[in-house]
Amino acid sequence: MGELLLSLEERIREELTPGPELLRITDPLTHLLGAWSLDRARDAAWTAARALWALRGLPDIAGEFTERMDAAVGFAGRILLTPLPD
Repeated sequence: MGELLLSLEERIREELTPGPELLRITDPLTHLLGAWSLDRARDAAWTAARALWALRGLPDIAGEFTERMDAAVGFAGRILLTPLPD
């Protein structure tokens, strides 16, 4: 399933790549999104779930871990909202 999603992502990216006139505007966004990996995101989510399961008997630490994960995801979301130049 992961390979199928990756190939689909590649095809969509190729189809949506703008011509040279728009590349100046979209290039920063392309690099930003290019740093994102479906495989790494899935691995990170799985690792976080395993860590939370291991911490289920330690609610204080599990809560702190959840807060830190929430902050990291919020940070990533704010980066994706980076404004593009006019």
